Amino acid sequence: MRRHVSALLTFLCALGFLASPTRADGEKGVRKELEANYARIVKGFKNNDPSVWEGFLTPGFTLKLFSGSVQDRAWVSNYVRNNAKTFKVKRLSMRIKDLKVEGDDAEAVVEQKSSRTFSDEQGQHRLDVGALQRETWTRTPGGWRLKSAQEWKVLYVLRDGKPMAQS
Repeated sequence: MRRHVSALLTFLCALGFLASPTRADGEKGVRKELEANYARIVKGFKNNDPSVWEGFLTPGFTLKLFSGSVQDRAWVSNYVRNNAKTFKVKRLSMRIKDLKVEGDDAEAVVEQKSSRTFSDEQGQHRLDVGALQRETWTRTPGGWRLKSAQEWKVLYVLRDGKPMAQS
């Protein structure tokens, strides 16, 4: 009996030991896929084509704003399309700072840094923004899709190189 328990414990420990690299390898694979998605999204925004980003959204996509309000896919898509008419993206980066994968979901903390230009009645301006978002991706038959995003932390907001008051 003791031998069976000892063998069972040894077997279970071995499974746990072997499962760790598999999980890490799986997370590396997910990270690589999400990094490729972010690269496509960045390229789309640089080409003033928000439909690339929209193509990654699940039908039930939601965005939680700093204010706490939650917006649906239609609201977010309209907002992003209107921004594409107003702002010209000069530089944009999206970098995964942290990633946790559980089953078919992956939660990423994403650092976004952008430099955009826009014009108003006072002339042309540059807007530089750095922020962190929490984004939840889900694995679908068509690849990883963005299920939700949450505004999390503003790193900086500069208008024409000067800090802007954040509300």
